[in-house]
Amino acid sequence: MGPEHSVQLESIFRYMSVGVAIIDCSNWRIRYANPYLLSLLDQLQLSQVVIGRRLDEVIPEDLWVITHPFIEQVCATGRRMSWPDIPYEGFLARRGRTSWRVTIERREVQEPDSGRESYDAVHTILVTIEDVTELARSRLYVNAIDSISSAIVGPFALPLVLERILQAVQEMVGSTRCAILLIDDWESGSEYRYAGHDGRAETDMAALRSQDWHPQLSEQLLLGLVARDRRTLIINDTSTIPEMKLPLLDDGGTPRRPGSVLGIPIFEPTLNRRLGDGISTHRAKNAYTTRVLGTIEVYHRRARGFPAEEVELLEQFAQQAGLAIQNARLFLRIDQLAKDASRNLRQREYIMQAIPDGVIIYDSRWRVVEANQSIRKLLGWTNDVIGLHITEALAKSKAIFSQDYKSKVNFVSELDERTRVKLIDEVKLTGADGQHYTLSRSYAPIHDELGDVFASVVIYHDVTEHVLARERIEAEVIERTAQLAQRNAALELARFAQDMARARMELLLERLPSGVILISAGDRSISIINRQATQILQNLGVPIEPLDDLDAATRNAVGGNAEELLRMSTVYASSGSPVPYDKSPLALALNQGEASEAELHAVQPGGQNLYLLVSAAPLRASDGTIRSAVLVLHETTRLKTLERAREDFFTTMAHELKTPLANIRAHVSALLAEDLQWSREAQRDFLQSADEQVERLVGMINHFLDASRVEAGALRLELEPILLPEMLEDLEERLEALITSSGRHLEVKMPANLPAVMADYELIISVLTNLLSNAFRYAPEGDTVLLELEAVYGSDKQFPTGVELRVTDRGPGMSMEQQTALFTRFSTFAAMSRPAIDRPGQPAAERRRGSARWSPATGLGLYISRGIIEAHGGKLTLISSPGEGASFSFILPVAGNTNREES
Repeated sequence: MGPEHSVQLESIFRYMSVGVAIIDCSNWRIRYANPYLLSLLDQLQLSQVVIGRRLDEVIPEDLWVITHPFIEQVCATGRRMSWPDIPYEGFLARRGRTSWRVTIERREVQEPDSGRESYDAVHTILVTIEDVTELARSRLYVNAIDSISSAIVGPFALPLVLERILQAVQEMVGSTRCAILLIDDWESGSEYRYAGHDGRAETDMAALRSQDWHPQLSEQLLLGLVARDRRTLIINDTSTIPEMKLPLLDDGGTPRRPGSVLGIPIFEPTLNRRLGDGISTHRAKNAYTTRVLGTIEVYHRRARGFPAEEVELLEQFAQQAGLAIQNARLFLRIDQLAKDASRNLRQREYIMQAIPDGVIIYDSRWRVVEANQSIRKLLGWTNDVIGLHITEALAKSKAIFSQDYKSKVNFVSELDERTRVKLIDEVKLTGADGQHYTLSRSYAPIHDELGDVFASVVIYHDVTEHVLARERIEAEVIERTAQLAQRNAALELARFAQDMARARMELLLERLPSGVILISAGDRSISIINRQATQILQNLGVPIEPLDDLDAATRNAVGGNAEELLRMSTVYASSGSPVPYDKSPLALALNQGEASEAELHAVQPGGQNLYLLVSAAPLRASDGTIRSAVLVLHETTRLKTLERAREDFFTTMAHELKTPLANIRAHVSALLAEDLQWSREAQRDFLQSADEQVERLVGMINHFLDASRVEAGALRLELEPILLPEMLEDLEERLEALITSSGRHLEVKMPANLPAVMADYELIISVLTNLLSNAFRYAPEGDTVLLELEAVYGSDKQFPTGVELRVTDRGPGMSMEQQTALFTRFSTFAAMSRPAIDRPGQPAAERRRGSARWSPATGLGLYISRGIIEAHGGKLTLISSPGEGASFSFILPVAGNTNREES
């Protein structure tokens, strides 16, 4: 190349915005570099003289290692090489990551031979370097916008959207040390989630990973400062603010604090901001006035600046990122709302089908929106009625109404008025099944949150039976209205089915006569306990406070440790040996999964025995593990008492029967003895004694039969008018021997002109005989037993409605517990507390003929007496207290009292 050509080329290259260099292939020396290329070297602080120097002496070593193989290949082969977009980070501090188009091609240059006028061909390398950073950034920005635009218009999950945004940011800034911090205000409003790359330079972008970092919002967090100032924040050297909390970078396996940080706010999109507007850092400070969603943060290991071009590009991109994030959250919210709506729809359908009454829901134009199964069955509707107008739906009904809706001119207007006033009326119809129904029809509007009516509900309640009853008896109208009100209230309570089930369970537990406890297998805590169980545990001596408030004690027992409570009391088996807790039914159920039952007893703090039938069974989960156990405590103390009373009764009866039978046998044996000769008078005495003993046996047997009839409710009365003075005279004659032998006195107080009573003569005599015999037995010796008769008047105070008979003694009296057991069958109170037979003044064992219904020591006397009085429609009443004697009374109805009331 001649000198004139070199001058021309140099003048051209001087003003080109492309770097040009010519390198000798033989020694890699730089033969030429244009001013633009030299200016780039100046920016890299390589501006010393480069012409004539080797290339490896000018450029950095790492760059020479990369470029040397390509230069050698071009020199050797002569093939042109070109790279359209090579990223370079040599200008990071000023321009950030730059992109260059590089071309290398071999050229032959003719140079004159020294000493001769000929030219030699020299191989050189022509290197052209063109700055395509703006073009590359535009392409990356377009690609980033395209990547997240698909996320904006699609229902992508928020983590996927964040990964796309993060990947786009990394491509734009050419760094993998980037992060997105979001204010996670959907849950608590105070925690902020970090999603970012771990700082490793990986080429596979699918390897991006997210970290869970939950710092609290404060001014020590970059996000907090950006959210406070609502502008981009650049920290060129983080060492100047050591209090700043920053995520650690992975620097070759060593956690390291970033040297510099860039934080760009992500604003919540608003209608006032047009997406895509380029907003500079200065403009962003004034334009961003909405809520900050989070930040895009870029980290560098070393302290350095951030180019304004890169910052502005990220600020523009942050607007699109905010829209994509908001869109992902909206899609998530919409999906959740759709699920909630679907669940609410199913719940509404279940509730509708569970309601026994017919329910129809209409929209504001009286089109059928929903109809439950009850009304469909009644009207013969199918699914095709949904969406039809009420007139069209009724036309499809197979039911026949007593009032034809077609005859009404303003039918829809009338329906609106009924709904407005919440009308409740009655309608008669013949159902699709051909049955006749009378229905209570109620209208009600359905309001939205603004108070506007958007639908109406009509409820058809079957009141056929109630209406028929009302037509038969007008007085039942009030009862029918109350029942309708209860049923209407039941519709409201149907929404709380779970609470109702729990309430029923609690009521059932309270009504059970047995104690029930549900114990958790894990911690042995009490989950459920009823009042009866609490009472039994307190009777066992378990200190469940408060002792004077059973309801409060039951509530306090819930959550307590059942094993610790039960170990506080000692229980015994039937043999009398103590039963340890580990052998109890509850321990077997919880530890071994065995259902068992045992009869146990314990000694109460008062010294009385408490008998229990204890049973326990495990409750297993679906996998067979024991989740809990049910413990049932049934008190059998009363049953045991009755069993002992029955044993005492049979023992007593055996003794009572043995005595007359022995007497009969002795007298008969004496008469049958051939070696003895008895006079006729002696024989008559023997036979009479035997007859009396037979009569005594008959009396006992009649006593048993009377008790059986009372228990079976089969006691037959032979009612007749009774003159009380005559009956009392007969009673005194029958008890004359008893009164004389007892050493007590009988005083009868009877006003004159007592009306006759309607009763069974012999049964009332037996009741009075039993009451007076007991009074003579327990009254102090020489004391007087009082028999009082008094007329009882009704509300008019004019005519007596009955006569009260009262037997009073001044004996030892009875406690409330004794009074409760006194009227039970086989009561042993009389046997246990009866004075000894040898006590002075006790009546003789013999009794007067004719009083065959009374027999001592059977334990059935008061039980039969109460049954006789109750059969007469009355009640045997006892008033007594320890040391104050006892008073038994009952009322007999006046004969002819019914006729007098009717007259």
